[in-house]
This record gives sequence, C-alpha cells and structure tokens, in this order.
Amino acid sequence: MTTTIRYPIFLIILFALIMKACGSTQDTVIVVRDAPQVETTERDTIPETEAEEFMQLNIGLIDPVTNLDPLYAHNLSTKRVLSLIYQGLVTLDRNGEPVPAIAREINISDDGREYTFTINRDFIYHDSPVFPAGIGRRVHAADVQWAFMRAAQRDFPEDASNLIMGIRGFENYFLEQRTVFDPDLRVLEGVTGIIVVNAETLVIELMEEDPEFLRKLASPLLFIYPREAILNSEQGIKTRPVGTGHYRLNRIENNGNIILSRVDRQQNMQTANRPRINRIDMIRPENETSLFQRFAAGDIDLIPEIGPEIMQQVTDANFNVQAAYRDLYNITPHNSARSVTFFVNESAAINHDWLKNRIALLTSEDIPIQGDIILNNDHLELYEESVPEENYYLMYTDDYIARTAYGVLNSLIFQPESTLVFFDIRVPTRTTSLYTKSDNSVTREWTKTDNGYWLRIDQKIVSLYKRHVTGIEPSAAPWLLHIENVRVQNRD
Repeated sequence: MTTTIRYPIFLIILFALIMKACGSTQDTVIVVRDAPQVETTERDTIPETEAEEFMQLNIGLIDPVTNLDPLYAHNLSTKRVLSLIYQGLVTLDRNGEPVPAIAREINISDDGREYTFTINRDFIYHDSPVFPAGIGRRVHAADVQWAFMRAAQRDFPEDASNLIMGIRGFENYFLEQRTVFDPDLRVLEGVTGIIVVNAETLVIELMEEDPEFLRKLASPLLFIYPREAILNSEQGIKTRPVGTGHYRLNRIENNGNIILSRVDRQQNMQTANRPRINRIDMIRPENETSLFQRFAAGDIDLIPEIGPEIMQQVTDANFNVQAAYRDLYNITPHNSARSVTFFVNESAAINHDWLKNRIALLTSEDIPIQGDIILNNDHLELYEESVPEENYYLMYTDDYIARTAYGVLNSLIFQPESTLVFFDIRVPTRTTSLYTKSDNSVTREWTKTDNGYWLRIDQKIVSLYKRHVTGIEPSAAPWLLHIENVRVQNRD
C-alpha cells in the first residue's frame, strides 16, 4: 500500500481546446503552441477582465538580493523573491506542511524510501529567449533530474545538495563532481536514485526513510528551472530567471530594485489561485533605518520581515502595534522565526582569552533584541590575566539581527578597551575572531547545528504593512509571501 498526495486539478476550457488541437502528447521536452498569434492591443493587456483594477505592491526587503539562481538562495529575502518566480516539486502550506506544487500527485512506498511524482504538465515556463521562438515550454520530469544534478556540481554551494544527499547514488555523484577535477576521469553520468520514467513521471529512491524529505524538497534551493536557461544564456539565471511561478522578472533597476510582473494566461495555463497583484517592486534600502523611513514615507507598502530596530520601535512585547502607529500600520506575527548563531573562531591565529572573558560575563538581559536569547557561555573558561586586542575582527554579514547584536556587544562589553570591526570577507578566516550562521525555524529542524555556539537569537518573523494592504495572514513557511490573498486598496 502506498501513500498518495494529490493536488486538485482545475479543468480549463481553453486548455482542453489546446490539447485537442495538439493531438496526442509525446515524451518530449519541447512544446510548440499552435494557437494563432494576434496583434497585442492595449485592451489585450488588461490583466484579467475589464473590471479588474491594476494593483502594484511595493515590498521592502531586509536582506540584499544579489543572485536569482536558486542554488545561491542564502537569505530569506532572496528566497521570498524566488518563491514568486519559481516553484519546486512541492511547497509548504500556511501550517508548514508539504503540499504538491509542480507535482500534482505524490505516491510514497510503504517503507518510505520510494517517491513517485506525477508532474503537472499544465505548468509552462515563462516565455524567454532561451527557448525556440522565445516561447516557454511545458515542465518535464527531466527538468527536476537536471536541476538536482546541477546542485552537485563543484561551482555551487553545498546547501541544496545537503537536502537531497539521502537520494540513492547522489552522494557518490556529489563527491566525484567535487573532488575529481578532471572531467575525463569522472565515471558517473548521473544519480541512480533519480529516475525519469516519462515526461510526467519521476521516481526518487532514498537510501533510508526520511520523514522530512518532502519538506526539504519545498526549499527554494531546490526550485525547478529548464536547462535551456543555463545552456542557452550567457548570464544564466542569476539575472535572467526562468520559472513557472505567477511572476516573471521584468527588470532589475540600477538601484537594485527588482521589478516583477504577473504572468498572463497565455504564458501559463495554471490560473488556479492566481494572485490579483499585477506588479511587485522589491526594494532593499541600505539599512534598517532607511527601510523604515521609506516605509513611513509611502514608498513601501509591506515589509514581510522587520528587523530588531523596527520591531523595537513599532511593536510591544506581545507583537501588537504601539499606540503611536496603531492608526497607520498593521502587523502580522508569523509562526516562524529567523535564527542567528554566534561562534568564536577557534581556528583564528589570535589569543581570545580576553574576548572569552567578556563574553562569559553576558546575560540574556544584556541583549535588547525582541526574541528568544539562548546564551551558551557557561563553557567559556575565565582567564585572570588577559590582555585585549586593539580590534577583534568579525566575519562580514548582512544579517540585521547579527549586526544589531554586534553593535550592542561592542558598546556593552568591548569598548573602550577594544573594538569589534567587520572584516570584508564572508567566511571565517585566521584573522576573524567571531562569525555567525543564519537559519530559520523550518530548515533548522534538519540542519546540523554546531553546539559550539555561545549565543543564538531566534526572532519571530513579523510583517509590517500599511492599512491599505490586506490579506497578510500568519504562516509557518518563513520564505513564502502567500501573495494570492493580498490586495492593495486605495493608497490615499
């Protein structure tokens, strides 16, 4: 007996007519639409009906978004952008439970080691120059296989590979790709546990049962894209993403703003849960102060995740809006959190006796960040005679929680004897004394956590938005915006 997860199929008359015109389907990657092309007029560009009002949503981001390739999705803001452009085999619902996305049906064997995915081939990739005639094609089971195998290549971070390392044959393929540098000496052509049966059927075999496997597949790191977007484009998908989501990249402006446009019916046959927002501008100011100023000025409608400074200013301890802002803003606390862990770099070529002495004096009350403060400094040995370094260098990070905490610690326990200084490298080196790792409440459940940390901060994800924005509901999926329910009313 197998477990089956199904996705409701919506019958669309237009789709039925197209399928009838195309005749029988073939196990092929290329799809050519045979609908006649008509001249586009202003009337044709009306989003859905004449009565539909054009809606634009300006979103303020707390992290920089520098790469739209899912394999580089290293922060929550990037994952939020990618979740509008791409999809994975599965996604998470508001309770954080996996539900089908590109896969419309999932069968799981009794022993929990074999997953059979039926691909919903109604999904069509966004139109792009990477395809013949610029016309997007249907999703194919081979796209999943190719995207997963690409994750193993040595040019990419290991994060995506770690999620699927339990697939039979993946670890061997991963290790060969990463350690056998001469391609002529490699013998593995693929991953034995990823089997493309036909265009709509994919089988994944695990070495052992993994109850979290579907939730791992929902990660933005494992979003699916066509190989043409890599092979037929010099820029790849870093700046020219091609996905199956409700939105496509319109442009990246010189100031870094990312403009997304909703995909119309002709570009995607999936209209179920189609959002009403026509355009989304992703705005990332230079710091948290500027983020709130632009929000207050009306440049930004929604901040999906506020940082510690804004949270302290706008909310109380129970995540209610402070009285001064109650008539202006709304907030929605989510059932998810961002986690930042702090470490002493024991590999550094620096004497850390004085630094550890200072850290050992900390209490959770010393860190004025709204969230769960977990101090693990009891193991730090105290040294009676220790001399401070003039500067202690920190691994560079964009994370607002980490930067805020470092600022507090610098003034509280380091100055005037010493100073914390950011080193402009994003990995720990022999020069850096402290470093951080960022995570979230979903991925932390299966990520190996180094117990050597001395501080961890878990801050609840809280959305702040103007009163003309509605439909922001609590979610346990930290990177999903659930944009299908969001509306933007009169801004005046």
